[in-house]
Amino acid sequence: MGNDGLAQVVGKGDICLKTNGSILMLKDVRHAPDIRLNLISAGKLDDEGYCNTFHEGQWKLTKGSLVLARGKKSSSLYFMQASIYKDMVNVMEDDKITELWHRRLSHMSEKGLGCLVKKNLLCGFKRAN
Repeated sequence: MGNDGLAQVVGKGDICLKTNGSILMLKDVRHAPDIRLNLISAGKLDDEGYCNTFHEGQWKLTKGSLVLARGKKSSSLYFMQASIYKDMVNVMEDDKITELWHRRLSHMSEKGLGCLVKKNLLCGFKRAN
C-alpha cells in the first residue's frame, strides 16, 4: 500500500474486464473496499501467462500475439480503462455452482447433475431454457 498499512479483504473471486475491445479474465481477485483504486498485480498476471510490456510511459498486456489491454503512465502508476464484462458474470457463477455440486456428489457426471436439476433437487441451480 506504500505506507505499511493494511486493507481488509472481504471477498475473493474471478472477474472479466472489457478493455480495448478485448475480454480480460482475472482469477482470484481480492475485494478490499477500503482501497480507492483497483490494482492489478503484474506478478499475478505473469503467473497466469500474460506478458507485461512497459515502455516510454505506455503499458501493454498480451497473451501470445493477442493484445488484451493498454494503459498510460501517470506519476508512478499505469492506468487502463476497463469495465466489468457483465455477460460473463452469470456464466462464471453458474460454473462455480456446477463445480460445487459436482464435488459434493462425489464427482457425479454432467448427465446425472442434469437429472437432479430437472427434479429441482439442487439448491442454487437454475433451469436452462
